[in-house]
Formats: sequence, C-alpha cells, structure tokens
Amino acid sequence: MHIYHNSHDTNFRTPFGAALCGSEVHLRLEAPEALSAKLRLYTDDNGETLISADKSEDGSFSWTIQMPENDCILWYFFVIQFPDIILCYGNNPQKQGGEGKMYLPGQPPESFQISVYHPFTVPKWYKEGIAYQIFPDRFRRTEGTPDCGRHMEEWDTIPYYIRNEDGSIREWNFWGGTLRGITEKLGYISLLGASVIYLNPIFAARSNHRYDTADYMKIDPMLGTEEDFRELCGKAKELGIRIILDGVFNHTGVDSQYFREHPDWYLHDENGIKCWWGVKDLPEIDETVPEYVEFICGENGVLRYWLRAGASGWRLDVADELPDQFMRQIRAAVRAEDPDAVVIGEVWEDASNKIDYGVRMHFFGGEELDSVMNYTLRTDVLQYTRGEIDAAEFAARQISRMENYPPEAFYGCFNCIGSHDRERILTLLGSVEAVKFASTIQYAMPGIPVLYYGDEVGLEGGPDPDNRRSFPWGRKHELLEHYRELGLLRNGSRALKKGDLSVFAAEDGKLVVRRSFGAETVDFEFDQRNLKCEITRKNSKKE
Repeated sequence: MHIYHNSHDTNFRTPFGAALCGSEVHLRLEAPEALSAKLRLYTDDNGETLISADKSEDGSFSWTIQMPENDCILWYFFVIQFPDIILCYGNNPQKQGGEGKMYLPGQPPESFQISVYHPFTVPKWYKEGIAYQIFPDRFRRTEGTPDCGRHMEEWDTIPYYIRNEDGSIREWNFWGGTLRGITEKLGYISLLGASVIYLNPIFAARSNHRYDTADYMKIDPMLGTEEDFRELCGKAKELGIRIILDGVFNHTGVDSQYFREHPDWYLHDENGIKCWWGVKDLPEIDETVPEYVEFICGENGVLRYWLRAGASGWRLDVADELPDQFMRQIRAAVRAEDPDAVVIGEVWEDASNKIDYGVRMHFFGGEELDSVMNYTLRTDVLQYTRGEIDAAEFAARQISRMENYPPEAFYGCFNCIGSHDRERILTLLGSVEAVKFASTIQYAMPGIPVLYYGDEVGLEGGPDPDNRRSFPWGRKHELLEHYRELGLLRNGSRALKKGDLSVFAAEDGKLVVRRSFGAETVDFEFDQRNLKCEITRKNSKKE
C-alpha cells in the first residue's frame, strides 16, 4: 500500500502548513490501490465537511480548497476506500506534520493543520536582530541611586526572599540597579551584537520584579525617572539598539492606585477578587471593561505614551490569558502610534493552535501578535543538548513549528534559552561546553536570539529568585568571547538573519541546520555526543 500526500501554494514557505485567508491550497494524495478518497475538513466555526475527488490516471486524488476568509485553524485528514476496507490517513501521533499515518476503523485519526491568517509583516529591525534581556534591579548600580532603605550593602549578595510563615513575601529587598546603569553599559551590550534590549517591568511597583504594577504611567523611582528612560532610549537608538518594554496588563499589584480607585476593573470569583494563579498580591483585571481598555489602548493610553517616550515595542506578559479582542486592540493601538513597533507575547506552547480556558486563541491570525517567546525551541535545545532527544526528533519538531506558524511569525520568534523565570542555563546544563553548544543552536535558528543578562559571563542560579543574581561586573569568562563571536557571525550573515531553514539528521546521526539566502549558505553540523559544532559558510557568487 502506497500513501503519500502533499500540498502546494505559491505563497507557502514550507510544503504545507500556513495559508492566507481566501487563498487556494492544492492537496494531492497518492493512493494507487484506493477505489475512492474523500478529504475531511474541519473548522471550529463551520464544523465538518467531506469532499470527494476523482481518481486520476496516475492513481492520485487532488483537491483545490479555498481557505476561509477569517483566520482559523483548518484541520484535515483523508478517508480512503480500498476494495475490502475503509481507512483514514492523517497526521502522525506526535502531531508533527510531514509523514502521516494510516488509521484503522475505530481509531480516531489525528488531523493535519493549516493555519489560516490575514497578511501581516513583522518589523525588519526586530526579526533580524539580537536581543539582550535585563532584569533591571540586578544589572548595574549608579552613583546617587535612590535608596528605599532595603538595598543590599553588597552588590553580589545572593538573592533571597523574606517570607511570612504562610510563604508569602513579608518584605522585598533590592539591589539597586537603575536605568542610568543600563545607559552607561550600552557600549558593552552593543559589543555582544545586540540591537534590542528587552526590559523586565520598569513601572512603579512594590516588589523587585515589578510584575505587580502600582502605576503604569510612572517609572519606579528606584530605577530612575521618565527623563532617564527617554535618555536610555535616545542613546540606545544612536547605537542602533531598540527598547522593548514588558507590558503586564492581566493583573496589577494589590496596592496599586487602580485597585483602590477602580474596583470595577477587576474580576471576581467565589472568594471575592480573583487573583492571578491564586497569588493574593496580584488581583486580576477584566480586560473587557471599556474604561480599562481605553486607559491601556487609547490615544493617550499606556501603550502609546511609552512608545512616544522612546520604546519600540511591547512584550505582553501572560499573553495566553488575555482575551483575543483585547490583544487586537493592543496591536491596533501600537501600530497606530508607530507602524514599525512590535508586539510579542509570552506563550509557552505551540502558539498556532493554543487553547486556553476552552477557547482557541488567534495569536497568529494577523491582527494580534507579531510573534511569541519561543519556549518550545528552548525545550528542544535543552533536550537535544542533554541527549534526551536525537537529531531526527529535534529536526521534526522544528519542521512542525515552521509548518504551523505563518512565515513572519516563525521568523519573528523570540528565541530564549535563558530567562528571568527559569534556572540559569549554565546551572541547568552543567558545563561551559554545553552552554556553547546550546547557544550555537539558538543563534543558528530563524528568529531573534535572546541573551539573558549574565549568561555571557557564566552567571549561575537555581529557581527564582536565584536566577536573578546581580551582574558580576569585572568577571572574565570564556563565554563572553563566545557570545561576541556568535553576534558577529549572526549580524554578518544575511542567511542567518533571514534565510530559509533546512534542518535534518545526517547519516552519521549529527544534526544539520542549514540557512540559505541568495548565494550564501551557512551549515551548522552539531555533534551531540561530543558537544561540538562545525560551521561551514559558502557563497556561490564568483569573487
């Protein structure tokens, strides 16, 4: 029995996977022994449709399908009539696309996925850049830093929490990092090849992490002033660096002025005010309240105000807990203020088909996010580096994501392996060699490599708050030169910034990541066993 299927559309960057609203997609099934075949389509809005096709002389069946006008996920599999049995051909059990599987009667088949989306573009400065993530309290102190009375005397004190008996935070301590401290180190950040700085929250709040916003319109006084922020953005742009802010719009701090003055902005449950994941310090906002939406998205709202002050985009905290309509309003406000600004979201799973609280999200429909933080790639890189998956599995996962994501979103993924809410990458992997190996994969892949402050000098740390140690200025570490070389490689290659991706397991079991653009090809050959990588760069143009 021979079964094969493919799809073709001139707008596709991949064999099948994502298609523009209203476009035509051509599906072909090779099944010479079959008597007949039907294509089963399904969308959440329209339910199930079965479409027959005539058998051609070469034994194949073909369908031309017009995509819906609205963004959605179009699911499909094939129902095939053989002389003595009816079988279904669908996606593989891993739901990775590519080669599918035959399903016997009574076995529910997995469906292939087509992500249907409205056309959108992601700003070039962003998707061809390198990002540097900073947890502001721990990056750099400056002279004259306002002291709340709880600053650590020693900058290199290991972070800890002062807790009550019930585990809640009794008192927050601070290390005294400032915005001016970041400004003073822009040259250092630039030498890493970074063209984007992603700042964890900087607005007034009670905690040192500042995800409990007290005032969206005010820079936290311990970090500095609005003038300091404007100076940071201005001097960063002089060096070709843009600033992305952390937008925490799902919840505020319990001591925020909004909680006192606008109780109707907040959600309620059987216990009273609903709190984010049960954390009593974080009352949860109802993002459908018109007054709140206007406050965030309006002409003089939070989003547009800080873009005017110099920011170039927003990262949306817990984006998968924000309503679709609210994210559409956020994007519309951001693009109205600055058509070249970016909106990215915190989503931990495959963002193309994410279901949250029973509702399928529309992140990549073309009207919400430009892209997401690529935690799925982070998982793949860590598992491959540690030998938990092989090259073939790693490659299959990347191809699946490439098929599921619209091209702009795929090339706009925020590719982090270190982060403020996970253990430090050196602590996780256990050796400098492993960090070099994993970070080289990170920089080889499409998307924006994100370097978490301190990872480049071997900063270690366990779970929160230990992963937020202060930057060890003056430390010399071999990883620093490694990350600078990766930055030079990435920024000096059009293939790495925007080239096509081919990823596969070589005959010897090594992982090959190939990036191609025009005449340039860059091959990375990763040897998992020895944690080594060989890089070959070719240019077919005659010198």
